[in-house]
Amino acid sequence: MKIAQIAGFLGSGKTTLLITIAKDLVQRGHRIAIIVNDVGEINVDAKFIESYGLKAKEISGGCICCQIAGSFANTLAILHDTFKPDIVIVEPSGVAIPWGLKRAAEYSEAETDVVIEHAPVVTLVDATRIDMLIDAVRRLVETQIREADVCLINKVDVATQEQIEKSRKLIQNINPRAEILLASNRTGQGIKEVADIIEKRISPRYDEAVEKELLRQQYGIGQGKS
Repeated sequence: MKIAQIAGFLGSGKTTLLITIAKDLVQRGHRIAIIVNDVGEINVDAKFIESYGLKAKEISGGCICCQIAGSFANTLAILHDTFKPDIVIVEPSGVAIPWGLKRAAEYSEAETDVVIEHAPVVTLVDATRIDMLIDAVRRLVETQIREADVCLINKVDVATQEQIEKSRKLIQNINPRAEILLASNRTGQGIKEVADIIEKRISPRYDEAVEKELLRQQYGIGQGKS
């Protein structure tokens, strides 16, 4: 079962975008589950998942959306056993750390007969609010960018060129290895590309040494004394 994280700070457009991506993947023949913090206006019941304690909504014939109930690992185990998705798209909370979520996902392997693999971590950067995000939650934004495989500059249909370029430079300075794509849910830009990445590519499993190195690079945690 593949886990696909789409991270980003509150208001960056994650929920709308990931539902659009999920529907694209369903059309390709995949069975998709989505885990989000708030299912919002999705209003079609899915009683068979709710019987396991999850608040769930059916999006389309091959797509289910549920809120986390209990531990993340337990939620994944229940989804695996009852819905059997090929791919689970996760919208973490705005303060979640991508590498930590990888570790939490892999805990589900102890709860049921499932093998977890990860799609590349996608982090959304809201180009229209780039200055506010840098001023208000810079450390969090930097962490989510640093731990991403792909950074998606979102809302490019309404952002200025200056905002888009400022977002691009921020990403390149923090994470030069990240692939950068432009996206707009309104125009559909970037949707197919992200769906392709989730469908076809793999990201490494959790590795404590990698997480420690990311923390060392960002905060100096774990550096030896001179």
